[in-house]
Amino acid sequence: MSDRSPPQDDQAAAAPSSSLFSPPPSRSNNGHIYHLRGTPRSRPRTTGGIMQIKDKVIGFEVWPMKNETRKCNDEVHGEVTIPPAVQIVLDSPAVQRLANLKQLGCAFNTYPSCSHTRKEHSLGVMETASNIIATSNIGKQQLNITEMDILCLRIAGLTHDLGHGPFSHVYESFLKASYKQEKEHPELYSERNAKFKEQFGMDLPDLPPSYEHEKTSLMMVDDLLATNGLEIDWGALDEPLKQVGNGVDSETFGVIRKNKNEPGETTVDHFTSRDWIFIKECIYGKPLVYPDAPETQKAFVGRGKNKEFLYDIISNRHSGLDVDRYDYYARDGLSAMGKKDAYNVLLRTAVVAKGLCPNRDTCFDCKDKPHSEEARHLMICYPVKHISEAMSFFETRINNHDKIYTHKKTKAAELLMVDLMLESDLHFSTLLSTQHNDPDALPTHSRFADFEYPKLPLSRAWMYPRLFLRADDSIVGVIEDKVLESSDKGLASLKKILRHLRKHEFYKCVGEVEIDEIGGDTLWDMDEDDIKREMVTILLETEGNRIARTNATYEFGDDEQITLDTNDIIVEKRELHYGSKEKNPVLQMNFLEKKHFEDIDTLPIEKLPLAGPPEKLPLNKPEHFIKRTIRFFSRDREKNELLGHAFQNWKIVKEEGDNELKMCFEEIDDEGESQSNPALLTQESASYSAVKRRKLDF
Repeated sequence: MSDRSPPQDDQAAAAPSSSLFSPPPSRSNNGHIYHLRGTPRSRPRTTGGIMQIKDKVIGFEVWPMKNETRKCNDEVHGEVTIPPAVQIVLDSPAVQRLANLKQLGCAFNTYPSCSHTRKEHSLGVMETASNIIATSNIGKQQLNITEMDILCLRIAGLTHDLGHGPFSHVYESFLKASYKQEKEHPELYSERNAKFKEQFGMDLPDLPPSYEHEKTSLMMVDDLLATNGLEIDWGALDEPLKQVGNGVDSETFGVIRKNKNEPGETTVDHFTSRDWIFIKECIYGKPLVYPDAPETQKAFVGRGKNKEFLYDIISNRHSGLDVDRYDYYARDGLSAMGKKDAYNVLLRTAVVAKGLCPNRDTCFDCKDKPHSEEARHLMICYPVKHISEAMSFFETRINNHDKIYTHKKTKAAELLMVDLMLESDLHFSTLLSTQHNDPDALPTHSRFADFEYPKLPLSRAWMYPRLFLRADDSIVGVIEDKVLESSDKGLASLKKILRHLRKHEFYKCVGEVEIDEIGGDTLWDMDEDDIKREMVTILLETEGNRIARTNATYEFGDDEQITLDTNDIIVEKRELHYGSKEKNPVLQMNFLEKKHFEDIDTLPIEKLPLAGPPEKLPLNKPEHFIKRTIRFFSRDREKNELLGHAFQNWKIVKEEGDNELKMCFEEIDDEGESQSNPALLTQESASYSAVKRRKLDF
């Protein structure tokens, strides 16, 4: 069994399939090897057998991996090394797509230099993943870390963000809003859905309640393998990847090593299906589920318990201190603020020890253990003297979120972008083609063999690799072209959003409140739509009775009036924390005393020391670890001041402790009849300087 296979007591390795026939490969004039379909090397890789058309036998064209190591420069890490196997992955369409995704979505509107891409970040994570082993004590310990382990970690770092959509996290916000709107207001989509069914004879697929870009990353990992003619074989975990089409030869794809016995000669330690399952597990951070596994797995399959610490490197499920965050904290800070926080000391001094599980109630490996039994993992730990540096690492997180990722201008631009996507999704059910019957389309994973949709809207692009390859930041131009080509008068609102976007006329933040000061958990738990109705209602106080409204009209003089509608208001709940919600993230980590470092390089795994959370907290420990605020944005520039006035009124009421506003979502007149027309609120002047609440009769 391969040294990268889990021990038999942890995971039984699947036996390779026995070959029914093994015809030798034929070689073409160009040196490429042609394998008969279903019979590469010594075992069948597909179930189709030989495909024969007339007198010809059709097979796969495969070629060996080139033995060329390349280098490139990175503004954060300096020189980045790209070994041959990584180059094949890097050249795949799924990874190249990352060059068209801004790492920070719409933050470039606030910080013009924040235009770096997901590709740059992914290369940085890849390099740091190998550096943490090469430059720290981990590489010196007796942990049996192989070159294949390191190569898999590098590829996991390179591919961990493949599932991000246009403008990165903006796409996730769009999908969340789209699901809510389709569920609560299906009538808005009835015309779109009817047209789609009439054109294609099928219904649009439903959106799920939540979206995880990590799962889409796993789909795109399968896609990059498919474009190279390869596929993971769960029935033969320790054999080469399944050869399913033209591409790189699965038996020459992997780690190239120098042959010690024959100078100048090299050998290849090829990837197995288990290796690529390990890569996907590193991205996902937990055992795989269907459809990325035949069934939900209860434990890691890629590597066994003796190497579980490797999973901490890309996505640390224990503490959140991993190379992904290390790279984007440094890269984003450098782009936005012109400086990068250096945490090299944490990378250099990292070790592997037996640490206490900080999440035993939710950990898939510990939750079923009796509480009398100590729950420990082989995990990455740090010297106790670097607790303050660890605290500073997590401080960078909350500072970046406050000043960069959720800056009010950045968020205003993101909200406008979400509205653009929502509005386009409402009108264009066939925005992107799946190339369903295109013979020249890129190959896809076999799990999509029954995928029948010819076209889909942007909200469904993540469901199919060929769609997702084209769903990047250029989608704004695609939508704009669609609008310009159409004569539909119903696209006026979409044109308006596009005009605002092109002119940088973003939504206006008219107010913000801290939850700890106003409302507390009661306000935080309120639905955003209820908060908007409450704000409009407070503008319309009656004789001691409040009636929940969806709009309120202000009249100025004899000619001008402005109606404030709940659709003019965007309520954004903002949660800032250090990485572990209300918890101190440093208490999620495990540390070792100085005495344990004296001989740790010589200890076998079973004798590694016991680490634990710090007994003394650093002096730079904050008072609170979470800050929650609610911000209010105005969609209509002409109503910015009016909404600011409404916000101040609402805030005064909340400060007075009126947190039990009874909501009634109809307007009732004195005779108990429902009214549909909004009441008029008259102001003596057009000045908004005085904040005052009025009691008016309807």
